[in-house]
Amino acid sequence: MNISAVQPEGSQTGSPPSRPVYDGRLAELYGIYLRHLLLMLVTFGWSRFWGRTRLRRYLWSHVSVLGDRFEYRGRGLELFVGFVMVLLILAAWAGALWLAWTFWLSARLPAGMGLIGLVGLSIAVIGFPLSFVGQYAALRYKLSRTRWRGVRGAMAGSAWRYGALATLLTAANGATAQLLTPLMSVTLARPRISNAAIGTQRFAFAGNAGDIYGRYIAYYLLNILVTVGLVIAVFMAVGVAFVGHDLKEFQEYAATPPPLLIAAGLAAAYILFGLVILPLRCWWQAYLLRYLIARTRAGDVLFATSLTTRDMWGFLVLNYLIVLLSFGLGWPWVMHRTLRLIAGRLWIYGAPAPGSIAQPADRGPNYGEGLLDMFDVSGV
Repeated sequence: MNISAVQPEGSQTGSPPSRPVYDGRLAELYGIYLRHLLLMLVTFGWSRFWGRTRLRRYLWSHVSVLGDRFEYRGRGLELFVGFVMVLLILAAWAGALWLAWTFWLSARLPAGMGLIGLVGLSIAVIGFPLSFVGQYAALRYKLSRTRWRGVRGAMAGSAWRYGALATLLTAANGATAQLLTPLMSVTLARPRISNAAIGTQRFAFAGNAGDIYGRYIAYYLLNILVTVGLVIAVFMAVGVAFVGHDLKEFQEYAATPPPLLIAAGLAAAYILFGLVILPLRCWWQAYLLRYLIARTRAGDVLFATSLTTRDMWGFLVLNYLIVLLSFGLGWPWVMHRTLRLIAGRLWIYGAPAPGSIAQPADRGPNYGEGLLDMFDVSGV
């Protein structure tokens, strides 16, 4: 591969880049994972916090940057405490709704809306912004429990401010038919990157949404063209299928189609649309990741990636098939493939000077990612 093709602007060509190294073994990872599943069955799922911690310790310890391995210092008890705290908060919320229902809301809500429905609806509504809060808080926890060369990671900024910003941007992006996607991507990447640090060395992000809007508009218009083309193709296929049939018969059939046929048609259309659109989505996602990584630095250390559309296609499609066809048992393989991809496609230019990074003053939160556990799909 041509290294110069991924060399970031401003890097020193005299210093050869390095790559992360991942030397984990899938068989060892599966040994930890299967033990984790067995203990989950025995403990009715309550051992997952300790199982997740063991998986993280294995994965972190098999990734090295500039010759030094990462170390994970988190504990299962911290994850458990974080989850219990969120449970208690939700219980208090449900109790407050019960009081409101008993003394005021029961006669004012629409017919058919009971207390259980009200609690479920309210948790679903607050869960949307809280999932963003949980993502940021979980990143802070993981960084604070990660060490490199004996130095802790750290994360500044407010998880609640990030959650509010992400919620507003997501709603605005939906209201504008996804036209704010570049702005949302860059705006949300900025606090996640620029507030992260290894010890006292903060990361910096110099991205600008205007840099990527041209590429996104091309992607957006291609999506529209593909959608229109698929609709025309479907109508043509239906027309060919009814060639030789009476027009009145076709109209009657179209007016009251069998429910099974409707379901099958919608499923087929969804799968077909997904398969046709996925290469475009992979093209955009690979470009966006290349841009975000190239605009990130840590002091004099620069980053670049050679991630291609083909890499993204293999990553998304194969990982999805692995999880789907294995009924979820393929997660270790997905994690293994993910770290191999990162190690194979990320380039690091430069290195921090010896002794230039000190231990951060902030030791991080005392408990783990309870919000992410409750309101988001939390992996390792």
